[in-house]
Amino acid sequence: MYKKGDKVIILDYNGKPLIPKLVAEIEEVYGEDRVRLHLPDNACCLEFVDHFEKIDDKTYNEVLNAVLEREKELPVDLQLDIRKFASKHPRRRKDEILKMFDQDKRYVSVLNAYRGRVNMYGKENINEHFLFEYNEALYGIIETRTFFHELDDSIPVPVLD
Repeated sequence: MYKKGDKVIILDYNGKPLIPKLVAEIEEVYGEDRVRLHLPDNACCLEFVDHFEKIDDKTYNEVLNAVLEREKELPVDLQLDIRKFASKHPRRRKDEILKMFDQDKRYVSVLNAYRGRVNMYGKENINEHFLFEYNEALYGIIETRTFFHELDDSIPVPVLD
């Protein structure tokens, strides 16, 4: 029936693929009714064979790419006390720092909203206007984080793939 290396999609209790879809690879077979699955996050689990369905390599790769896209780390809100931060950097104007901080918060919220919409509706169902905002936020967050990184090395700069 199933063998080591088979690609599968995880099903819910109604026999339909989970939403969002999740794939795995069979790592070990423990009889006719149970197998050990290797999941995309490198975790493993013991599962009954009626909780997944065999799929082809093309479908596996498509769903795996979607899973990896969903799992990308999002930038976190900067937790700064602006007054203290500005006092440590007297050469920068306080309003310049405040403006960059506000922009950064807006970009983070757009990126989080995009991730939520992709999880709910799928990447193919995101409208053009929101996609434009998302791309703007991607490049904007790099600009704001670079600004803050120049002032404080502990603030990381995100990298686009």
